[in-house]
Amino acid sequence: MPTLRWNLIDWCVALSLTTFAEVQLVVFSGCCGQSRMSWAAYLLTAAETLPVGWRRRFPLPLLFVTSGAAAAQVLLGAPVSDFGQLGVLALFYTVASQSRPGIAITIAILTAAGILAAGAIDRWTAPYQLVLIYVQFGAAWGMGMAGRHWRRQAAARAAQLERDREERAREVAAHERARIARELHDVVMHSLSIITLQAGAARSVVETRPDRATPCLREIENVSREAWTEMRLFLDLADPGEGTWPREPLRTGLAQLEKLVERFEQAGLSIDLAVTGDVRALPAEVDDCAYRVVRESLTNTLRHAVDNHAQVTIGYDDGSVRLEIANLGRMPHGARSSGAHYGMAGMHTRVRLVGGELSVEDRADAFTVSARLPVPAAG
Repeated sequence: MPTLRWNLIDWCVALSLTTFAEVQLVVFSGCCGQSRMSWAAYLLTAAETLPVGWRRRFPLPLLFVTSGAAAAQVLLGAPVSDFGQLGVLALFYTVASQSRPGIAITIAILTAAGILAAGAIDRWTAPYQLVLIYVQFGAAWGMGMAGRHWRRQAAARAAQLERDREERAREVAAHERARIARELHDVVMHSLSIITLQAGAARSVVETRPDRATPCLREIENVSREAWTEMRLFLDLADPGEGTWPREPLRTGLAQLEKLVERFEQAGLSIDLAVTGDVRALPAEVDDCAYRVVRESLTNTLRHAVDNHAQVTIGYDDGSVRLEIANLGRMPHGARSSGAHYGMAGMHTRVRLVGGELSVEDRADAFTVSARLPVPAAG
């Protein structure tokens, strides 16, 4: 449907053509000795120009109206206005540009035959005038076909841009879903592993040694609270106007490594921690990635290893920090293939996003996760 702006433009053109055409008839009647101009001449001229205002809505029917008025002028011998002919050309152009190609070609053939017939009937039409009319209608038809081709290309480009936007939106949504799944896995699996082991320990001693169950319950409470805080920050559900929860994401890093090791040891995992090299502050993204790689690896060890013994080595070099987390116990047969699929995929993604490298070595006596994360050189 045409917009209001184009409708206004069309009506301005239609009214202008009508005004100039009627004035031309008046001038023609005065200068050519025809003091009495038939009312049919004015009506037929108006029928040629006024339909231009509706040309975008009903191009084909209105072309028949304007061309019929022009034919009636020839048959009646009424004066023909140049501006009236422009109205017919405008409708002819619109049909060529908006109708189906078959209709546009058929109308072109019929128009050519009609012009030839009108030239034969009107004995006052000179050959050069007939040629000029053919040139005008041929130019209008060519411009209409070119406009059709341009609009088709513009529509195709717009459709392609829309498909590209949808594809980018799907890619962004897929990346966001993967990020959310990665974050949720890190929070939920680590916390649930600790809670499950502590709950099992509390259940085993609650009847015989209630005093030993209290630390387990306290640890469950602490882990649950921290998991909820991290989840709340991640989902960003807080109202910033209340000021209850910070808007910044929760930052983790190797500075919290000793606390992490202590928590796993309380859950029953024996860990040997070694730090080598010049310990220094790391970029926030690298620091967070290193911490999460260690946490995920220890969580997998806690969940799947038969002998709960792990070795964590952190090495600082001039251009990188190296991580090695080795499960020194044996892994059950089923856990090697399906136990830590999502966690390993998440670690690979995190390390790749900070420009690092991660490798996994699966031997009969140990399962080792190694990572190298780039950092600025010291000093």
